[in-house]
Amino acid sequence: MAHDHPPEPLPFGPWWDVFRRLVAIESDDVPVLPAAMALSEILQGGHTWTGADAELRRLEDAAHEALARVSDDPAEGAIAIATLMRQEGFAGNEDHYEDPRNSYLDRVLERRRGLPITLSMLTVHLGRHAGVPLQGIGFPGHFLVGVGLDDTEPVVLDPFRGGQCRDGRDLGELLMRATGRRSQPPRWREHLRPASGRDVIVRVLRNLLMHLQRAGQPSHATAAQRLLRMAATPETRMPHRVRD
Repeated sequence: MAHDHPPEPLPFGPWWDVFRRLVAIESDDVPVLPAAMALSEILQGGHTWTGADAELRRLEDAAHEALARVSDDPAEGAIAIATLMRQEGFAGNEDHYEDPRNSYLDRVLERRRGLPITLSMLTVHLGRHAGVPLQGIGFPGHFLVGVGLDDTEPVVLDPFRGGQCRDGRDLGELLMRATGRRSQPPRWREHLRPASGRDVIVRVLRNLLMHLQRAGQPSHATAAQRLLRMAATPETRMPHRVRD
């Protein structure tokens, strides 16, 4: 797909129905990867990377192999998955942060570059597939992953920075940059809350909406806005209206 002239988004049809069914559930446990793949299909006009499914399966196998070499400790497992991501070449796209392709999961798999949230969703998926209870963390301004979030010493990792471990001091600095103020005592711990599947998809689409607008892709931004409304307010939560 030529980035300078991306194809128009798909009109309403099968992929829109797939996305709607995935997000139109009562709970917030939206299946993240299927929903991310569906929105990528829609917003790229069906011109997604054909190798994405096979590459994801290969990475899942690699995650199992990586876990076989460490203990059953969730912290060790989380670090092993983050290390695998780094060894596979995944990193944050700091030079072209607002490139919409950073939010399309198939392109992240192809190009090995993404945003904190897309790299985190992939890290969480690989971890859980291999038996590590990784959770996404919707930290202000910078999505992270971790295990043992309620523990005295939670393990927090930053897939955007090659899986770097983030301690309390790091998290305090991240929070200060996001909020513009330094709190005493540091209040970073209250932001270590697991993000639901719906939280993740909504945040991906909010990023995309902003980046598509800035990229001068109005039809894509309009489609992203529609997807965002569908994800943020599923049909199951809309008030039932009596037909006239």
